[in-house]
Amino acid sequence: MNLYLVLASLNLCVGGLAFLLGFLVLRENARHRLNRVVAFTLFFGGVGSILGALGFLAARPAAAGAGPVFGPTPPAGIFQHFAYLWEFFFPTLFLFAAVFPEERPFARRVRSFGAVVFAPHVAHFLLLLGVTVFQERIPLPHLAATGWRGVLVSLGGIAFDLFLRFHKGFFSFVNLAYGGATAILLIDSYRRAQVTRLKEQLRVIGFGLTGCLALYSLASPAPTLLDVAIPDWARSLLTTAALTVGSGAIAYSIVRYKFLDAKILARRAILYAVASAALVGFYLLVLVQATQWITRLTGVDARVLEPVFLIIALVLFQPAISWLERRLEAMFLRDPTDYRNVLRNLGRELMTTIELDVLLSSSIRTIAEALMLRSAHIVALPREGALVHSGAGEPIARPDLQRLAEVLARLPRTSEPIRLTQPGSRLDAADRAFLAERLGAALVVPLRSRGETVGALLLGEKVTGTDYTAEDASLLSMLADQMSVSLQNGLLLRDRVAMARMEEELSLARRIQRTFLPSVFPRTPRLDVHAINIPSKEVGGDLYDLVHLGDGAFFLAIADVSGKGVPAALLSSMLQASLRTQAASVRSVSTIVRNINTLVYQSTTPEQFATFFLAHVDEENLRISFSNAGHNFPVVLRAGGERINLDRGGVLLGILEEAAFEEDAVPLLAGDRVLFYTDGVSEAVNERGEEFGEERLCDLVAGLPGELTSEQVSGRVLDGLRDFLGDVEPQDDITVMVLQVAAQDV
Repeated sequence: MNLYLVLASLNLCVGGLAFLLGFLVLRENARHRLNRVVAFTLFFGGVGSILGALGFLAARPAAAGAGPVFGPTPPAGIFQHFAYLWEFFFPTLFLFAAVFPEERPFARRVRSFGAVVFAPHVAHFLLLLGVTVFQERIPLPHLAATGWRGVLVSLGGIAFDLFLRFHKGFFSFVNLAYGGATAILLIDSYRRAQVTRLKEQLRVIGFGLTGCLALYSLASPAPTLLDVAIPDWARSLLTTAALTVGSGAIAYSIVRYKFLDAKILARRAILYAVASAALVGFYLLVLVQATQWITRLTGVDARVLEPVFLIIALVLFQPAISWLERRLEAMFLRDPTDYRNVLRNLGRELMTTIELDVLLSSSIRTIAEALMLRSAHIVALPREGALVHSGAGEPIARPDLQRLAEVLARLPRTSEPIRLTQPGSRLDAADRAFLAERLGAALVVPLRSRGETVGALLLGEKVTGTDYTAEDASLLSMLADQMSVSLQNGLLLRDRVAMARMEEELSLARRIQRTFLPSVFPRTPRLDVHAINIPSKEVGGDLYDLVHLGDGAFFLAIADVSGKGVPAALLSSMLQASLRTQAASVRSVSTIVRNINTLVYQSTTPEQFATFFLAHVDEENLRISFSNAGHNFPVVLRAGGERINLDRGGVLLGILEEAAFEEDAVPLLAGDRVLFYTDGVSEAVNERGEEFGEERLCDLVAGLPGELTSEQVSGRVLDGLRDFLGDVEPQDDITVMVLQVAAQDV
């Protein structure tokens, strides 16, 4: 078997595979610069391998039975003219390292950087090609050794030969410099990369191209630079190995780590081509060995059996290649780090993740890493505004959140990704400019659930500068459908958790508030006091209090704060605290009310105010002094039927800072009942739209038997109110307080 024929076949196979891979890369996205650079890197490598194969075919011995030829017989003719095209492999590699994964600053600063990188090799190629053509077509005249012209021609030839030797040696050094710079740039890119998949791409390609450069340096530049002769077969094997390692690294990175964002069809094409080549190579190897064995054993020309072998191979080929394709696909295309599998796994995780913050943060980080994005944000739209989590890039500034929520509310009613670079994206120019220029988004994926926009994915450009493919858009669209449902569920759960937390806090606040309201009331031989408070919410704005003064007297207070819930409860607590602070040192009810009014005015907003009634009860003298700050008039109900409204005082608390409050006093007689209440009692409305009213309330209390205690009277008031309302729930806080004087003075 002729060695030149074997080397030629090997070079043709490797060169053909390099061209095939280059065409696949170029077909994926010929408009993208990185794809073009990688494709031409493979083309130039393939050219060198194919031209070397053709040269070996031209130089192989003509005799069929000639033995191996190890002599340094170089390729000749037109193949030698273009053999230097292989050296363009070095500048394309350097250009690749300068623009992947992102363009280097020095490449951006140099105008026409690609032309500058290729300029030395273009000049080198044209020079050597011109010299080769000149030597073949215009040979130097063989002049006699004598004569000055012969001397000049000889000296010129020697000088020109020295120049060519120096030029080839120097350019071998240039190629090595390009290769070394490529390796340094790739190592630096790997060190700086943050995305896992990008680091894997750089690791595989870096090792592969570094090995390729090392092998080719041993095959050509290093021997030329060191003036060391190596056999053609060794040079060919090193060159073939270099191209195999470099191209294989690129192919492996495309298939395993989706280098250049290659679509699934292209990646499968590479796998299937490798599988087919492996089986064809195995078939040829078996066929050659089988024919040689049959020939030696029987002495019969085994070529007559080749059709039988071919039929057997065709029968076995299909199941074998199917099995091999499945194995390769399981090893590469189903790799868990492949971004398609990452996004699919994320889709499954979304169905089990219910906590909103975990859902948002993990989702956007996964998407940003899987697609290798410069910026990535996920926006949820709860009722209170935009909630943003960032997976890559600078966080969105707080002042932009309000406008972002407004822009997202105007998104088209679709779940299809919106490319902001396309004018027909159904967004007006101002919204596109805000999303693209202000927020750095290139693709917007609406998240819609039940016809409502619940959020959006704002995805920036890819780190490698490649465009979003149709496969990307399809996967993101499917993921958006799952994410929308999970996001809607997360928002609902968030609201329920917030509501439950609020209810728990309100329940705690109610228990605390109940501890502030007196639950034990003094009952002396002469006076009996009791109060009931029922808030319409967990906590209410009604207040009652009883403060003992230690000399047989006490303060009685009742108040109604504007509003309901926690704000009203806080203000009522402030009123109670202020009253108790002053009770030990101030006896004048009007002074206390005036001080409390100043505090409320200075400590609250204009829309917060309160009605307030304060009474000083003197048990020894049976006298009640009071000041009424806009509260419902308490009523003194005499045993004989007389009614006295306790209305003297002033305006509501918190309306005027310097408001004046009057004070009045009323004597208490045996059998008197003093009724204190809030408007939650008098203004309660039943299903017929009737108010309970003050008159009905006073009639109810006046008609009760005199032997009832104040607690029983309060209970009868509540029973009467419930009977009046029926099934209607009270809409306001209810507070009733009763002060009762014994029927006979002790």
